[in-house]
Amino acid sequence: MSLKLFLFGYPRLEHGGHSLPLKLRKGLALAAYLAMAGKPVGRDLLAELLWPEAPSGEGRASLRRTLHRLQRQLGIDLFVTTSETVALAPAVVASTDVVVFQSLLERHSSRAPAGQTMAELHQASSLYRDDFLLGFTLPECQDFADWQARVCEELRQGFGEALTQLAQAAAAGNDYEAALAYAQRRLTLDSLHEPTHRLLMRLHAEAGHPAAALCVYDECRVTLMRELGISPQKSTESLRRTIADGVYPTASVPTSEPTPVRYVVSDGVHVAYRLYGEGPLTLVVLPGFVSHLDFYWDQPELARFMQALGHMARVVCFDKRGVGLSDRIDYAATPQHTARDLLAILDAESIERVVLLGVSEGGPTALTLTATTPERVTALVLYGTLARALRTPDYPWGYPPERYDAQVEALINDWGGPACIESFAPGWALDVERRAWWARALRLAASPRTVKQVFEALKSIDVRPLLARIDCPTLILHRHGDKAVPVEHGRFLARQMPHAQWVELPGEDHWWWVGDTRDILRHLDEFLASLRHS
Repeated sequence: MSLKLFLFGYPRLEHGGHSLPLKLRKGLALAAYLAMAGKPVGRDLLAELLWPEAPSGEGRASLRRTLHRLQRQLGIDLFVTTSETVALAPAVVASTDVVVFQSLLERHSSRAPAGQTMAELHQASSLYRDDFLLGFTLPECQDFADWQARVCEELRQGFGEALTQLAQAAAAGNDYEAALAYAQRRLTLDSLHEPTHRLLMRLHAEAGHPAAALCVYDECRVTLMRELGISPQKSTESLRRTIADGVYPTASVPTSEPTPVRYVVSDGVHVAYRLYGEGPLTLVVLPGFVSHLDFYWDQPELARFMQALGHMARVVCFDKRGVGLSDRIDYAATPQHTARDLLAILDAESIERVVLLGVSEGGPTALTLTATTPERVTALVLYGTLARALRTPDYPWGYPPERYDAQVEALINDWGGPACIESFAPGWALDVERRAWWARALRLAASPRTVKQVFEALKSIDVRPLLARIDCPTLILHRHGDKAVPVEHGRFLARQMPHAQWVELPGEDHWWWVGDTRDILRHLDEFLASLRHS
């Protein structure tokens, strides 16, 4: 079967090199969704996705009629069906341009030799001719529209990172013409992406064109002020001064990430993770309610904190299933899900024992894993976390249910902007540039529906019965004025855990990289040093 489906740009189907007249909009949507799923999908789900307003049973009938009309119109077997599921023909899935694109990026993230992965990135970049399903809409199907927007943004991010790495590789080979072309194409994707402006400035400077580099700075400054009302970051200003003074960067192009993103399959879900740093200990960072492996390195304060961890130990950081670069899911991930995902990562990397750093909503998972799999955990560090979220008579510092629901609703309603930054990072609340970064980081990390699922799952979590079982060395850090997770939660954990070292820190910011981080890093470094010497 020489069928090919193209989803970059307006969707189209080819057979033997000739376009097929696929005129049914929902038929196109069905083919696109099934291609990205790559496996059979239930008829009920498809009916709800594409005919959301149809009464019970009629959605399935509409799906059945659409499949029949497509078969008659095309005269070929595009789908594989059963009484309960529909799948796109495997050969069509394998030849779909977006599927091939994703496969090439995944191979690049593997341990293949650098030359091979650059060839694959070249091939991947040639496939991305336009944004995913550009110009195609189903305005009456909100769930489909949300899915389309999410996939489009994920593909844009992957393409952007590929272009950055191609630019770096070309510059390393002194092919500045190609490097500049890749970087300029990256900037076309997102004219507000300041790291790409800096990349272009460096490339022009190293190619011997400082005036062109300064023109890039001027364009960056004007664009940021016009679109966001902010000035360039300090690092951009510093680079401008360096170039203006005639002192060009000595390194060709700085790396945009410490190591490639890798993937492991856990329960059929692709979980993204990254390894960096070195040392006899392995430190695993279990993130809060959302994360995105790339935004760890986009924000200067956060990047410095993560790099500091890499000087203390070998670090594993990952995106939980459902958020960041990991596969999206249609259910709320529990601490047990996340624990299984982490164990799959450790097994894939042949890592036997680790120190867990459970941050915020990641704390219950760290506690669960430590209590249930003690042979894999050397020690435990908790920061700004809790044993349960809701108030009970024997847990009076929990959130009253109505207040909890109101706060979650406020977070969801403000998603897309710097949602609840006043609670999570009050030190950033009045900083326009940091507010803009926070809003973008949240949008990349998860959708409002996913965030709501995370907080719904947190309502039912209670790890208090596990605390007495934890007998490994434990460090608990909590800021005294934490506005998101009050300090009483941390004090309770310290009282219940027999081997816990309690450190109450000054400050109001919940996120660990905001505010004065020196005490956090010092206590963590001393704790890890004690483990190395024991």
